[in-house]
Amino acid sequence: MKKSLSLIMLSLLATGCTQTYVAKLAPQSHFDYPNSNVYPLGYVQGQASKTSFFVPPDKSSSLEYEAITKAIEQSPSADMLINTLHFMDITQVLVLPIYTVTYRVEGTAARMKAGTQVLK
Repeated sequence: MKKSLSLIMLSLLATGCTQTYVAKLAPQSHFDYPNSNVYPLGYVQGQASKTSFFVPPDKSSSLEYEAITKAIEQSPSADMLINTLHFMDITQVLVLPIYTVTYRVEGTAARMKAGTQVLK
C-alpha cells in the first residue's frame, strides 16, 4: 500500500506539459552577401535550453545563437543556414514551479562563396 501510494505521489510530481510555438519562419538567411554563390549541404537541426524556477525564462538571443551554432556544426564545411524554421518549446512541471525553454532550429546548412556570382 505504501509503495503504491509513493508511486502515485511521484507520478503526480513528475507530470507536466509542453507547448510549442513557431518563433520564426526564415525562407532565406540574412547572412548571405550580394553577388555570392550559396551551396546547400543538407538538413541540420540544433537546440539550446534554459531552466528556471518560479518564472519561465525569457527566450534570449543567446539561446537562438547557441541553437544556430549547434545546427551549423553538424555540417563541417557549412558557414550559414538557409530556409530555417525556429521553434520555442516551453515545458512546465505542474506541481513544482520548474520551467524549461528550449529553442530549436531546423533548416539547410549551406556554404557561401562571396563575390563569385556571374552577373548579367
